[in-house]
Amino acid sequence: MARFKSFAMPLRVLCAALFAALLTGAVPARAASCTDVPADAWYAAAVEYMVSNGYILPDANGAFRPDEPATRAEIVDAIWRSEDTDDPVEPASFADLAPGVPHPAVDWAVMRGIINGDDKGYFHGEDFVTRQDFVSMIYRWCGWPAPRRDVNFADSDQIADYATCPAAWCREKGIVNGVGENRFDPLGKVTRAQMAAVLARILEPYGEPLPFTGCVICVDPGHCVTPLAGKGYRDPVSPLSDETKATYTTGTQGKGMTEEKLNLIIGLKLRDRLRELGATVIMTREVSNITINGVQRCELPNRLRADVVVRIHADGNDDRSVHGVCVMTPTGDLLGTPSIKEESVRLGKLMVDAVAARTGAKNRGIMPRYDLTGFNFSEVPTVLIETGFMTNAAEDALLETDAYQNKIVEGMIDSLLQWYGIEQSS
Repeated sequence: MARFKSFAMPLRVLCAALFAALLTGAVPARAASCTDVPADAWYAAAVEYMVSNGYILPDANGAFRPDEPATRAEIVDAIWRSEDTDDPVEPASFADLAPGVPHPAVDWAVMRGIINGDDKGYFHGEDFVTRQDFVSMIYRWCGWPAPRRDVNFADSDQIADYATCPAAWCREKGIVNGVGENRFDPLGKVTRAQMAAVLARILEPYGEPLPFTGCVICVDPGHCVTPLAGKGYRDPVSPLSDETKATYTTGTQGKGMTEEKLNLIIGLKLRDRLRELGATVIMTREVSNITINGVQRCELPNRLRADVVVRIHADGNDDRSVHGVCVMTPTGDLLGTPSIKEESVRLGKLMVDAVAARTGAKNRGIMPRYDLTGFNFSEVPTVLIETGFMTNAAEDALLETDAYQNKIVEGMIDSLLQWYGIEQSS
């Protein structure tokens, strides 16, 4: 018979019948039999895995209570059960645990450094667990691994110091995600469904995380269609200058497509490809008709703490023989955040080389620019790729094809992988 472990202390969230089931070694219900877990729920597979293995228990009525907040005791118990360990431990002494009564899950978690009590010696097993406390417990359980990158949630400044590394590491491993608008919500309560999902990702991983897991990338397809065009709206070139430039411009034009349309098509393809590879993608626009200005296009990735911004454009020239791909990078004294220059240039060099290699286009190298609003107001590394010349008949014909657009996207993906230092599978 399977051996099941439990707290001997009374828990508010578990009824007496559940304890009877634990003591007799009754086999817990599978998640498919849990009365409140729909088969198509996002957490259904995780709950089934956790419940069928005896790591988390439904109540006496077969309910899992997925939307209820998880307690410290429940999380510690689930982690301990999953370890299936008989290692001897020293009894932990907490003022709110009954003396002389076994509580091996707590003892083990204290020994492993997963939990501590408060400064008055209380365990607080019935307290609900915040998201920042949860990732901290997970992080300690997994051996205090070092994250590769800094935490990059939009509300990172609200995460307690002790939870910063845990949040960064759990994110880059795909163990936890944001809650919308790239927020972590550190003080949000962890539900039992979320507890099951996170633990299942650790215990039953489906291979390595996707390459861009934990990466936050902003894609800005240049130009737009708006009734505000031509009405005198202007953007400041820099927060450090009074110089301005027209806000809404049409861009160049090919035989069968405007630059705005081409930029959007490539931008949406890049968005989809990045998401397939695990990235969190911020889009400045996903339709042609918008009214946000150049400064607002920077404020969005700044506010949401993107790692990098990729601005997509196409080129034009009175000399219709000119062709090729280039990448613009920020430079000059008007940069509001000068520290972005080095990493922007590094990505720019990688991107122009990778896109030229994928497409066979002429490599026109990187082009430093000091006068772009999209560079000077950015607080994160930023590049602007000119994917080709729509005024060159041969290149324009290629730019309008699905196959060539896909090559451009794959080149951008190649460069971003290199920029992040992500090893590509062979």
